[in-house]
Amino acid sequence: MSRKHRGQLLFKMAINVIRRAIYLSIFVLLVVIINKWVIFQIEDSVVKAKLLRFQFSCCIITMMTFINCYIWRNLSTVLDFGHSYSDNKEWTFLINLAEFRNWKQYTVNSALWRLYLSVILVSSLFSYTTFSFMIRTNPLKVSIFLFLCFAMTVQLFCGLVITKLATLVWRFCHRDFSYHTERQNKTKQFVILAYSLIVVTVGFYNAMKLPDIKEVTIPVKDMPKSLNRMTITFVSDIHLGPTTGQQSLERIVNMINYLNSDLVIIGGDLVDGRVSQLEDAVESLSWIKARYGQYFVTGNHEYYTTDAHNWIKKLKSLGIETLHNSNVKISAPGSNDAICLAGVDDPTADLYGFMDHTMDLDSALRTCDPSQSVVLIAHQPKVAKIALDSKYRVDLVLSGHTHGGQMFPLMLGAYLLNPFYAGLYRHGDQAHVYVSMGTRFWGFPVRFGTSSEISHITLVST
Repeated sequence: MSRKHRGQLLFKMAINVIRRAIYLSIFVLLVVIINKWVIFQIEDSVVKAKLLRFQFSCCIITMMTFINCYIWRNLSTVLDFGHSYSDNKEWTFLINLAEFRNWKQYTVNSALWRLYLSVILVSSLFSYTTFSFMIRTNPLKVSIFLFLCFAMTVQLFCGLVITKLATLVWRFCHRDFSYHTERQNKTKQFVILAYSLIVVTVGFYNAMKLPDIKEVTIPVKDMPKSLNRMTITFVSDIHLGPTTGQQSLERIVNMINYLNSDLVIIGGDLVDGRVSQLEDAVESLSWIKARYGQYFVTGNHEYYTTDAHNWIKKLKSLGIETLHNSNVKISAPGSNDAICLAGVDDPTADLYGFMDHTMDLDSALRTCDPSQSVVLIAHQPKVAKIALDSKYRVDLVLSGHTHGGQMFPLMLGAYLLNPFYAGLYRHGDQAHVYVSMGTRFWGFPVRFGTSSEISHITLVST
């Protein structure tokens, strides 16, 4: 085959990929439009939330099915030697069923590898269903296994896409449209496998460690002298659910009490299940003691559970007050000076139309004295940006939600989709935003390039 003909084939392949992407985008857009019209005719907010959660689960499983087929097409042959191998047919998401019918043609090593890969890919498809069927007081080992398979699948897909894009760029720059040899392609396959195993193994080790204690000092304008150097223990994104349970929370609570802070704040995404599933798992929260109290704001996952209203009641019974678009005055005993501690509901409540929950900055900040320092708790950093640009005084916003992305490539999305990513930011002349990377993790127990944290914050007068 001539170089010109090979170039034409490569061009046609690119056109086919673009055409399929356009067709898929149009189909998804139509489904979303129809879905929004149908779902939001439902008046019962709990039923609406459950339907939205179910549809999101279906979307995740569908997407993972295509990804898994792509991985199988490109990596099931890793131990097949002596066969011709071409990159020109690898941008397809279809599986040739003849591979399974003719399984006797494979060597023992090749068959075992296909079995191993199929277990990983099939298991990853069931990982998201654990939120519905496998939430216990302490996580089941099978849930952790399923999410590790999910993480492995993400890394395999990421490795494949990066290597193939890099190959296309290299070929385009060098005008090389020739086939690669089997040896060259096998090398890429083994590199992808090694990379994925390292990320998941090291990431699992990092995720299962106790969270780091991060000491942060933040200057606050007009901080009362009586409250100067007040300490706050800030935890966020614990995600009690299929992979985090009672034992992990008890260790976190012990660390919180060890810090002996003046104020304890839980910044949302505490749970990934309903009260009936995790009632025993959260009992240790009643152990938390702080001089000026313990407070909580809802995160997006409290609304995904469709049980946010019952969680607020449960936390109140454990001695934790929810700042439900409201504020409290924090003052030292015997002093009239105070700061305003405010909290808002997560904007996911607006998406779900969930009961009386909504992100209402006016209700949260309207009664704060503008001459006093204002600390706002908002689970998502994008709410922090809205609050800082509003007409209200806000000196410090405490947020979570991003997890730092947990691992590549998700950290790219966390960085690009949020106005504040992780750590301490200064906004304007005086205001600050602090974004926690999360005290545990969501879903897959993997942290690579990020770390879990309990933030020990000291507020100082400027």
